Amino acid sequence: MKTSVILHGLHNEFSLDQMKACISLAEKYGGSFRHVVTGIQITGIEKDDKEQLISELPEGVTTVIHRGVNSLIACVGKGKCKNGQMETQDLADYIERKHYGRKTSHKCKIGISGCGRNCPDAMVKDIAFIGTSQGFMLAVGGNTGMRPEAGQILLRKLTIEQAKKAADILIDWYAEHGEPKERMGKLLERLGNPLEKINL
Repeated sequence: MKTSVILHGLHNEFSLDQMKACISLAEKYGGSFRHVVTGIQITGIEKDDKEQLISELPEGVTTVIHRGVNSLIACVGKGKCKNGQMETQDLADYIERKHYGRKTSHKCKIGISGCGRNCPDAMVKDIAFIGTSQGFMLAVGGNTGMRPEAGQILLRKLTIEQAKKAADILIDWYAEHGEPKERMGKLLERLGNPLEKINL
């Protein structure tokens, strides 16, 4: 029986050495690559080979979890893109290292875009930070799937440090109050904005 494995790198970035190692593994186990929203998928491998392939993944590459904080995608941001309004890597590194893999009631996807062009499709993530000339805009509750919708804008003009605090509060709130299989947007509808009376 054929199966697949989805690979995760630090905020969905992979170094050349990591990619070369993953390509070698795909060749070794007869797989091919597909890009999916949560990472890079090696598909078409034998089910009996899956655990061995995972054990040979290069340092810094893990498998994606399917419930919890399982996807963070950030563009390169200001300084690396001519359109960037905000630097993205510091915020992405902070959230990834602190929260990736955190158990929540359902999947939690995060997108960080350095400008309004929104290359990471952040507005349809559970948590979205969109760079503007005045700071980050924060939207919460985006979703794809059967009923796609953009996130609800909760805050504007956030500094990077304020964005970090907001992410901490939102993920803690979701982990504590989310009901089984409840996405963050539904929790927001049920309980309201957890940042409403907080001074970041």
